[in-house]
Amino acid sequence: MPGRVVAPAPPALAARFAAAAAFEPLSDLAPGDRAELAAVLAGTAAFEDLPGRWQAALLTAETRAAGGEPPAGGCCGG
Repeated sequence: MPGRVVAPAPPALAARFAAAAAFEPLSDLAPGDRAELAAVLAGTAAFEDLPGRWQAALLTAETRAAGGEPPAGGCCGG
């Protein structure tokens, strides 16, 4: 059975992460987490395809970038 073909993350998704990278929790990623995120983005075609952890991290960072506070309880739990 052939392997699944996954298109790389569209430029808009990669740009979205890049724009939010200066804000928590993305700004505080450990090197291993940065490598994991890079690998996930390399094989993701849409935001909805991201694991929940990275969806939450991006939404939290974007909320902080906009001057808001994310919901209490953190974003990324794991």
